[in-house]
Amino acid sequence: MLGAGLLLSGCEWWEAQYDNGAGIPEIRSQADVDAYNATVSSEGEKLVCDRERVIGSNIRRWVCLTQAQRDRLALEGRDAVDQINSILPNLQ
Repeated sequence: MLGAGLLLSGCEWWEAQYDNGAGIPEIRSQADVDAYNATVSSEGEKLVCDRERVIGSNIRRWVCLTQAQRDRLALEGRDAVDQINSILPNLQ
């Protein structure tokens, strides 16, 4: 029973961290990523985060996507390259 109470209080804490109802809390550390990933059930919903320099700044920020978003972006990137490669031979 205590475990269920701790789990529910943890969920409430994460809900309080949501930014503008976007559904993903603000990530400030790898511990935040790990804590968030412990609350989701599927691999596609888990966050993958990297610290990256944002354009126009030397300060690195956490940039996070779900695994499903990363997979979709990779597929869209491959599709775009395939489209370009199919057009280029026709231009010569």
